[in-house]
Amino acid sequence: MGGTTIRVVGAIIERNGTVFAGRRNPDRSAGGLWEFPGGKVEPGESPEAALTREIREELGSDVAVGELIDRSAGEVGSTTIELSCYAATLLGPDPHFSTDHDALTWIAVEELQDYDWAPGDVPIIARLPELLASRATRTQACR
Repeated sequence: MGGTTIRVVGAIIERNGTVFAGRRNPDRSAGGLWEFPGGKVEPGESPEAALTREIREELGSDVAVGELIDRSAGEVGSTTIELSCYAATLLGPDPHFSTDHDALTWIAVEELQDYDWAPGDVPIIARLPELLASRATRTQACR
């Protein structure tokens, strides 16, 4: 091992059985692939603060960051990418532009596997329907 680790955060913005995603600009790494909005955690920054900052920078939107939904790690060369995905709620209108994406859309949870995802997001895609269902069950049990 002995490589670098990059901490990355992603927002799982859910609404009525759909989740918000963006398609990476063609000129960026993983161009043309779908991902959950987010980005790198800067040194000294909490994951929640990083996610709030990244969504504001990328989408011009504010979010309320909730609980951690899933965490995964993948290797890209000698670099480990640690992705932490958090539940997030938009605080305002839906985003209509992005500095990093050429398309933004809401994807039905049951159709997530029909899209080509960036490698970092692939591990959560198979688990996300179950994770969201279990989260909804917990939320309803607390009411």
